[in-house]
Amino acid sequence: MDESNPKSGSIIIADDDPSILLLLRHTLTADNYDVTEARSGMEAIELCREFNYDLGIFDLVMPDVDGITACKEIIRQVSNPPPILIITSLDDDDSVNNAFNAGAVDYITKPINWSVFKQRVKRIVEAEKNRQMVKRLEFHDTLTGLPNRTLLLDRLESATLRAQRNKTMLALLMVDIDNLKLINKTLGHDKGDKVITSVARRLSNSIRATDTLSRTGGDEFILIIENIQHLDDIALMAAKFSRTIEHRMTILHQDIHVKASIGISVYPQDGLDIGSLLSNSDAALYRAKEKGGNIYEFYSPEFGKQARRRLELESNLRHALENNQLVMYYQPKINLTTGIANGMEALVRWNHPEQGIIPPDEFIPIAEETGLIIQLGAQVIDKSCEQFKKWQDENIPVTNISINVSGRQFKEQDLVSLLKETLDKYQLDASHIELELTESTLLKNETQAESILNELHNMGIIISIDDFGTGYASLSNLKKLPIDILKIDKSFTDGILHDPDDIAILDAIYGLARGLGLKLVAEGIETLEQLEKIKELGVDYGQGYLWSPPRASDEYLEVLNNLNNS
Repeated sequence: MDESNPKSGSIIIADDDPSILLLLRHTLTADNYDVTEARSGMEAIELCREFNYDLGIFDLVMPDVDGITACKEIIRQVSNPPPILIITSLDDDDSVNNAFNAGAVDYITKPINWSVFKQRVKRIVEAEKNRQMVKRLEFHDTLTGLPNRTLLLDRLESATLRAQRNKTMLALLMVDIDNLKLINKTLGHDKGDKVITSVARRLSNSIRATDTLSRTGGDEFILIIENIQHLDDIALMAAKFSRTIEHRMTILHQDIHVKASIGISVYPQDGLDIGSLLSNSDAALYRAKEKGGNIYEFYSPEFGKQARRRLELESNLRHALENNQLVMYYQPKINLTTGIANGMEALVRWNHPEQGIIPPDEFIPIAEETGLIIQLGAQVIDKSCEQFKKWQDENIPVTNISINVSGRQFKEQDLVSLLKETLDKYQLDASHIELELTESTLLKNETQAESILNELHNMGIIISIDDFGTGYASLSNLKKLPIDILKIDKSFTDGILHDPDDIAILDAIYGLARGLGLKLVAEGIETLEQLEKIKELGVDYGQGYLWSPPRASDEYLEVLNNLNNS
C-alpha cells in the first residue's frame, strides 16, 4: 500500500450479478476504498469470519443466502462484524423493516443513485472508524497498544473456559519492571515510558500467536499462556521471558540495566477463577520482589522448587556432557538354562561432582526434551564400546553388550554411520553389539525404522525391543522388522505371581516369540519365586536385582566372577 495515499477504508461487496459487482467496485475504488468481492451471501459470511472490514454492501436477493440472512449470520458469528448496507430493487415497507431488523445500518434501492450511494458509504465508513477508535481506546493501553485490564479479564475468562474444556493447564505470568519508579523519579516519566515500550516490544516479539500480553499498570504486564502440558514448560517460558526483558538502554547518557520480576499462577492448581489466579500470581510476584527481583516465582512453592530443579539440571547436564561426568553402569543378563551371565546391559548414570549419582529418570527426560539426548546417546555408545573393548583385550568373559537408544536419538541421529565409526574406532565385531529400542519408538517411525533396522541388522548388530508388551506392537510390525530379541517389561514380571492376566500375557508373548524365532528376556526379576515362574514360561534370559543391580565397571567384574563361578 502507498503510505502517502492511504486507503479510505476496506469494504466487502456481495452480489450474484457480475455487472453490479463491476459497477460497485469501479465506484468504490475511484474513492480509494479497498474492495473485496463475494459472489454469494455464504462467501461473504466466510470472508467476514476471516477478515475485518469497515463496511459490507450486500444485495438483498441472492440465490444461496440472501443479503438479510447474511447480515444476521455475520452479526451472530463474527466477533467484530462490519456495518451492513443493503441494496435492493424492493422498496416496500416490509423489505425495509426486514433489513433493519436483521441489523443493517442502512438501505438503498436500485437503480442506484451513485451520488447518494457514495455519501452514505462515506458516512458509514467514517462512523465505523470512529467506533473502532473508541473501542480500541476502551480496550487497549494508549502507550503500548497492548490489551488493557478490561480486555485482559475478558480473554482470561475465555482462556480458563478453554483450559477446563480441553483439560489443559493455563499459566498467568505477572511481570513487573524492576526499579521503574526510580527511573521515573531520576530521569522523568517520559524516559520511563521508553523503558515500558521497549519491554512491551521485546515481550510481544517473543510470545506465540495464541498467547495474550497486556499492560495493566504503570510497570506491570500480564501474560496468559494457554495449552500448557507440563509445568516444566512454564518454567522454560518464564526463564525465556526474563532473558528477553533483560537488556541495557542508554537514556540521557545514563546506562540503564532493564530487568523484571515475574510471578506465576497456574490453572487449575492455583485457582479455578480469574480472581484467584490474579491474586496468586500477584502474591508470587511479591515473593520474587522480596528476593531481590530479576527472578520468577511460582505461587505454589512445590511447583517453583520442581521448576528450578529442572532448569538447574538442564544447565548442569550441558556442563556434564562437556566435562565427562556421565559414567556407565552394567547389569548382567543371565542365561536361565545355564545360570551363567550371557552379556550385559549398559546403563548411563550422571556422576555429579556435588550431588553424587543422579538417577536417569531425572535427567533422561530433560535430555529428550532439549535435544541433548543426541549428544548423550553418542557418548553412551562410545563409552560402552570403549569399555567392552578393554574387557575383550583383558580376556574378560563378556559375550555382548546391550545399549539403549532413545526415540529422539533413533529419529534424528544417523545411527548407522555413528555405529560404523565407533565399531571401526574400537575394532569391535558388530555381532557383539545389541541395540535396545522401545515399541513406541518403532511404531512412531515405522517406515524409517524398517530401513534403519535393516541396515543395522545387515551389519550384524542384534536388535532388541525393550519394554515389550506396553507399546501395542502388532504381529505385522514384528514380522516385517529384523527383530532378534523381545524384552518383557518389568510390570509383567512384578505381577507374575498374583495376576492371572500378566501370566496369560507372558504366555502369549512366549508363543509369539517362538513362532517368530525370537529370544525372550525378562526384566526386573527380584525373587526366586519370580525366577521359577519365569522359567516355567520358557523365557530364555533374565535380568534383575536377584543377581545384581547395575554396577560400575570395576564392581561389575566382581559380580561377573561370582555369578560364573557359583
